[in-house]
Amino acid sequence: MTRFPAANDTLIDYTTTLEFLCGDMIAPGCSVILDERQYPILLGRLERIAEIGDINFRLEMCVDHRPGHSVSWDNDGDREQDNEVDKLMAELIQALGFHDYQMPSNP
Repeated sequence: MTRFPAANDTLIDYTTTLEFLCGDMIAPGCSVILDERQYPILLGRLERIAEIGDINFRLEMCVDHRPGHSVSWDNDGDREQDNEVDKLMAELIQALGFHDYQMPSNP
């Protein structure tokens, strides 16, 4: 069976859009390049992270390289908040289709 790319498999630079929508959650120099299916998944996880509270979360990069990916973030919450962010980001990475990521274990 031959798999043809979906119409929305085109990668799009969403960096400026996220800077507008999410403000300080997007780090200076951040790059966000995803397809149309992946973008709302990222946006939903960022909304859930914002609900955690003021933890100084910054998305530093979220790029689908096809093949491969780059995802990085930083935050300054307490240990429980950091664990929750790490869990949400691990779920995000898997939901984006980046299957080679290991879920972190909570210490």
